[in-house]
This record gives sequence, C-alpha cells and structure tokens, in this order.
Amino acid sequence: MDITPTNSTPQEALSAFLTHWQGGQYHAMALALPARLFPTRRRSVRQVRRAYPGTLSGFSILSARDTDPAATSVDVQVLWRQRGGLELGRVRYRMVYVDDRDQPIARHHPGGQWKPFATYTLPVPRPLRA
Repeated sequence: MDITPTNSTPQEALSAFLTHWQGGQYHAMALALPARLFPTRRRSVRQVRRAYPGTLSGFSILSARDTDPAATSVDVQVLWRQRGGLELGRVRYRMVYVDDRDQPIARHHPGGQWKPFATYTLPVPRPLRA
C-alpha cells in the first residue's frame, strides 16, 4: 500500500503510512514523508527508524478535523512494542495536502497527496474504575 493521490482523504493516507510502520517498511515510510522534514533534505531510512522505534502492533483512527484548506489534524491511538513491552499512546498527525514539490496546495486541486508533516503526543485517558 503506497501513499499516492489515490488516497483521497488524510485518514486513508495516514492509514497507509501507519500500515508501512506495522510492516517494518521504513523505506516506504521515508518516501511518504516530505523531504523538508529531513535535515539534509534527503530521505533516510535510518532517520525514520529513529523517529518510529519499535514495531507497531495496531492503530485506530479516532477523529479527524480540517484545520485549513490544505491541512487536517488526525488523532490516532497506537499500540507498539518497544523494549520488550507494549506501549499505548495517542498521537495527533497534522496531514498536509501537497504538490510534487511538497508545497501545500488546497485540497480540491487534482494531483496532490496527503503527507504527515508533524506529530504531537496526546494524553492517554485514564482507565475507568468500577
């Protein structure tokens, strides 16, 4: 599954990106990220592995909210395995609709694609007590 213009919504593009993490496909993840996020402007598998450690066991998209004509915030709950244990977290991905030079364009323009530009850690709600 690749992040291409056929992923017409930010949720579909993010789901494809997280599926790559789940499958350990760091090269595909690097290609799906905007080049400007990398210090050398060169997508590096090593940098992606450092940013996404461990193995993603599962994820669920909780909500999505359009924030401007070219961006959507998507909240995701993730479960990943790291250092021998399972970790549960919530993350907000800022998905931006970009052209082939990774410049933001309005979502209604043809030929663009959704890419994750930023991530923010969200608090995990405490479990309910009976």
